[in-house]
Amino acid sequence: MKKDMGELLQGLASWLDVHQEEFFEDVASLVEIPSICEEGEGGYPYGTACAQALRQMGHLAEKYGFAWQNHGWHCVSIRYGKGEKQLGVWGHLDVVPAGEDWLNEPFVCRKVRNYLLGRGTQDNKGPDIGSLYLLRYLKEKNIVPPFEIRLIYGCQEETGMKDVVEYLKLERAPDYSFVPDCSFPVCYGEKGFLELKLSSEKLSGAVEALKGGSAVNEIPGRGTAVIRGERIETEGVPGHSAYPDKCINALGLLGAECLKRNGLSKVDRRCFHFLADAGSDGYGRVLGVERSDADSGPMTCAPTLLCMKDGRMEAVVNIRYPITAQSSEIVADMEKAVGRYGISVSVMRDSAPNYEDPASPWVQYLSRVYADVMGKAEKPYVMSGGTYARKVPNAVGFGPGLPKDLTVLGLPEGHGECHQPDESQCIDTLFMAWKIYMCTILRLIETGFPK
Repeated sequence: MKKDMGELLQGLASWLDVHQEEFFEDVASLVEIPSICEEGEGGYPYGTACAQALRQMGHLAEKYGFAWQNHGWHCVSIRYGKGEKQLGVWGHLDVVPAGEDWLNEPFVCRKVRNYLLGRGTQDNKGPDIGSLYLLRYLKEKNIVPPFEIRLIYGCQEETGMKDVVEYLKLERAPDYSFVPDCSFPVCYGEKGFLELKLSSEKLSGAVEALKGGSAVNEIPGRGTAVIRGERIETEGVPGHSAYPDKCINALGLLGAECLKRNGLSKVDRRCFHFLADAGSDGYGRVLGVERSDADSGPMTCAPTLLCMKDGRMEAVVNIRYPITAQSSEIVADMEKAVGRYGISVSVMRDSAPNYEDPASPWVQYLSRVYADVMGKAEKPYVMSGGTYARKVPNAVGFGPGLPKDLTVLGLPEGHGECHQPDESQCIDTLFMAWKIYMCTILRLIETGFPK
């Protein structure tokens, strides 16, 4: 980038100013689609709403003069540039369920102060439109990269990432990729995922119903039990299961509250003790299964779904384990730990950690661009969340998250963040991220890919 950085950023900001209302309208057109991944039907592997979101992204591509390709309703891709090398920018159009306690309509995008509100504005539809506008800028400025930029949007990121696996069966992986679905600067590693189904022994007739949670990767904000006709409800602070320190698990509160009732059997009480203990800290410390490493920090471990089936409690525990840990050892420890409560364990999902050497040319390249744009260097990091980077070679997480002040929205605790009610996206943050991405691409055009 031969231009002075300040001059370049000012020019990018001016372009955004001209197009910002169209940007907001395009985000809104995606947010209004309740693209929650469901069991497929009619040739749509993730349900009709997800198919609608993929189709809408294709329509937006056409609107700005780009061809798009549908990859079996698993993903859509949009391409620009000419050359053998390929840069991948990945995003997802599926969202977690709305859940409860919204103060705003979940599937309506509203602009409030300097924020966009609505399910998916942050995770991941706001950044999705940001990546499309990278191509729009290049096209309007008659800049044709000497490599292909491929935007790839999937629809099963929140529930397993089979979409990316299917895409990579049909298309080659890009030479280098970044995923705008985390925080800056560069995320070079992601913890492993374990989802365990826990089943209790047969409960007594005193326990008539158990319910809680709406997504496996979300700390539940509400829990419900019915004991001898009495309905017991607890309210916590919901949020992403990767960050339990920001949440209060309603299932842990439910277990503790139910233990206060009389007339429970030994099996009932052990079951509620488990909920109270497992939901108390979010890190598995009370259960005695905790572990950590220097790069990853502590393992997270939280019950996220609860129901009653065939007279037994069934719960799903979501675990994010360090990049150096072995999932088989964690499962063995969990079996011993929950065995004390008379509970059995089965593995629903095990996704190995993702790790890209922080000294690799790609991580260092993106880190330098971030430092040049922001005027400060920051160390790459490992996170508890998961992105498509864990399924794609030579891929890392790269923004768009930056520090922000949610208090200006006046929302209650447990609102406004990713996976929470009243999910929001800071417009300044999103536009700053867009400028970082644009600078990344412009520098790649000048210097080529790192070696």
